[in-house]
Amino acid sequence: MSSLRSAIARMEALASAGLAKPPTIQTELQRQLAKLDASVGEAEPVVELKPFLRGAADTGANSLPRFQLNRVLRGAWCDSEFDDLGVAALERADVDHRRSSDQAVIDGYFTYFPTGRSIMPKLAEAASRAAGRHDWAWCERGARWDLFKPQIGPTKVARDFVARDADGIALLMRETGLGSNLSASGFGQATFAEACKATAVLRPSEAVGPQRNILRMFDKEAQAGQLELVVRALLEPWIGTKPEPEHRKAISEFLLIQVGDPRFQLKSNRWEQIKRSLAASIGEERAREVTQVFKRWLTEVAMREFFRAIAKTTDRPDQWAQREKFWMAYLDEGLVSDAWPALGIRARNTIEDLIRQSGERPEYGMIRGGPASSSSIIMQIGDLRISEWSDNGSCRFWTDTDPGAPKLYAKIYDGGKLRTTQGRSDFEYESHVPASPGWEGKFAGIIHRRTSITHPRFGRGRGRNWNDRW
Repeated sequence: MSSLRSAIARMEALASAGLAKPPTIQTELQRQLAKLDASVGEAEPVVELKPFLRGAADTGANSLPRFQLNRVLRGAWCDSEFDDLGVAALERADVDHRRSSDQAVIDGYFTYFPTGRSIMPKLAEAASRAAGRHDWAWCERGARWDLFKPQIGPTKVARDFVARDADGIALLMRETGLGSNLSASGFGQATFAEACKATAVLRPSEAVGPQRNILRMFDKEAQAGQLELVVRALLEPWIGTKPEPEHRKAISEFLLIQVGDPRFQLKSNRWEQIKRSLAASIGEERAREVTQVFKRWLTEVAMREFFRAIAKTTDRPDQWAQREKFWMAYLDEGLVSDAWPALGIRARNTIEDLIRQSGERPEYGMIRGGPASSSSIIMQIGDLRISEWSDNGSCRFWTDTDPGAPKLYAKIYDGGKLRTTQGRSDFEYESHVPASPGWEGKFAGIIHRRTSITHPRFGRGRGRNWNDRW
């Protein structure tokens, strides 16, 4: 639309200079002017707009030719420096009652939507008057969505946003006159923010469609400042449950690209920044719950994919099935706070391919030293760091503050240290004997004794000796 207006402005400039304007151009000009109320145009580049506005202020709004007046009405709201010029232009538009100028007033209101500035009430009222002066779409739009009430309009459009599917969203944008790109206007960005807030409080069954719309419509350049609202909208409905795998994958891919992996951001943690920002509006506890949803997903994927991949490659599927069943019981109850695979050099390619085949993103550390085909899953349960192995290796248990405990999310692990049989007095390592049923109660007993966390099936477990029951 901005290119159309520029073309029209050039033609009007030629006409005002006294040059002939052929009938064919005049007809096309009027035809395009009649369509200008279809939707809001894009903002003019400020680097070009500001010099023009300063010149227009020197000339005075009442002395500007129509096309320059309309340019002022559209663009004066880019900076409070030009508020006085904008007010003078609004006063002239109220007197002239010209359709092109009234459209320009509406464009300026939607494009910049200067909430928080003293000029907003005056601009909103002028846009409302402009919308009501002609028999055009803006009359119905304004009444239906309260578009010219800044505190209400974006919220009412957002309510429709969360209730529609993809095709319905495209129709909604045309119906409201906001165009196809919400991020192109200040009103559109305010609507997007309200849509995020509305989506965040939906029931899980209702949230999937609106979340897909948010993923599709997010504009990184224009909406980076709204990222914490997007995170909340995508994660809060899933605090107490899980989405279907494909939907979870779509959200995860988006968050990994736009925000990053929360497991690796130790120094400059964008997730911590988002949590602090959300805490200001929804409280610290709720903000923590929201951001933990994504960490929980990543932990679950890492652990499930590791056990699934080993199950496909082990020569002892019966043995591995026992271990998978035991550890997955902790995971299913939300008791595993962190999980990170450490892969042997020979096992890496096979396991990575299996993870990719499932549509997940493979993330893991590498083990240097020791059997090349052996791999480990490093887990955190309570304050206990645990290393379980894919072969006959004993399971290791460290307190997470132990300097000898393997760090979570490392890229390289020393195989000798990971398989150590020595450590502080609270370090333990236990083999998977007696065969199932047997070792599960022993492992459950260690975890309960060290963390007070009970196993969903084996409860408090037992001591190292078979007859030593808790």
